[in-house]
Amino acid sequence: MKISSIAILAVGIPTVVQAGGFVSSCAQIFLGGTWINALCKNKAGVYVPTAKDLNAEIGNANGLLARHSSGYANVCRDCSLTTAAVFKCSCPRINRYQPASINLNNFLSNRDGTLFWD
Repeated sequence: MKISSIAILAVGIPTVVQAGGFVSSCAQIFLGGTWINALCKNKAGVYVPTAKDLNAEIGNANGLLARHSSGYANVCRDCSLTTAAVFKCSCPRINRYQPASINLNNFLSNRDGTLFWD
């Protein structure tokens, strides 16, 4: 009886999926307004266009770019994207603007040619 209980519990353990890492399977990554755009490989190995609105997922948290928020574009300025997918802006904190950045490769993944937030 104990053996079958353990087997049932083992079946219910979720599979671990690695978060992020879109850079390894996407090309021509660029920033267009508040959107990150890329060509990402699908399951057939074909690169297809995909995009995500960064403003819908990233916000300003006291001068830092923060996930699970939104609206960075309303207050941050001079935003850019590095070749390593680091998103950089100048964001307000109290009475001044300061440099802020977030590595999008840690949070975006390619799922069959489509960018997804992890």
